[in-house]
Amino acid sequence: MPASSLPSFSQLRAFVALCDHQHFGEAASTLGVSQPSLSQAITALEKRVGGELVERTTRRVLVTPLGETLLPYAREAVLSAESFNEAVVNRGQALTGMLRLGLIPTLAPYLIPVIADGMANELPRLSLELRELVTNDILDQLNQGHLDAAVVSTEADLPRVAAIDMYDEPFVVLVPASHPWAGREDVNPTELDDQELLLLDEDNCLRDQTLALCQRYGTNPPVAVATTLSTVVSMVSHGIGVTVLPEGALRIIADRHGYAVARFGGTPPMRRMGLVHRASSSRTADFQRLARVITDLAIDADLPVTPLTD
Repeated sequence: MPASSLPSFSQLRAFVALCDHQHFGEAASTLGVSQPSLSQAITALEKRVGGELVERTTRRVLVTPLGETLLPYAREAVLSAESFNEAVVNRGQALTGMLRLGLIPTLAPYLIPVIADGMANELPRLSLELRELVTNDILDQLNQGHLDAAVVSTEADLPRVAAIDMYDEPFVVLVPASHPWAGREDVNPTELDDQELLLLDEDNCLRDQTLALCQRYGTNPPVAVATTLSTVVSMVSHGIGVTVLPEGALRIIADRHGYAVARFGGTPPMRRMGLVHRASSSRTADFQRLARVITDLAIDADLPVTPLTD
């Protein structure tokens, strides 16, 4: 393809937005252009590539096989152009300007206050936009360019992103206050099979980590009962069952009643937390520094974390 026939940035940006929203009106609104302008950009791009990229229906837009093939390249080109623009604005200064950071729901309630309180002193030129999302949504948002980085459990399946390991966080068992395990310090993970074990739903990575602690399922298989830790804690407090939590979550339920904590014996099971970003990003050094800053803030706040040694 000669240089004169290369697609323009506006055409690629229109194509990516339309694929993301699958609706001309929503895509145009996101880009701040009129629907006719968006339609013209898509039509011009289709002429350049010699094929139909989207199928227009009365209700929605369907991406054609050719469109699916070309979309990753268009998205990468748009993200690279936007990164170039950010670099120009920041004049090469590391960790300045706006950064969109995602956090998983089993971490966000007690790590966000730590980040919000301490980041201004550590990185005063950085402005964070914090978003709480489950892991799969975080991965989608990263690869669509709607997030810059995220703090997640790196033990989850993390396709198409790079991960910077930060620290380990131990698990504890939350039980009703009258439970015979209350205050125990020697629970074996295999004992969980004999309990009414309550889990978060399938969209949450903590569910899989809890299941991994159990070696078998007998008469009382684990049950997915809720989408939030708060609901699961309430159920435990009312004697419905027991659950496994990251220890840091105890901070956000300290004012609750009706529960007790049991701990695993020996070296407790842990989850590995890390910062993830697009593998194609040129800001790896920035993200490594951000991961260190967040880890240090968590340690300074006395969160129950074990930093990783090099």
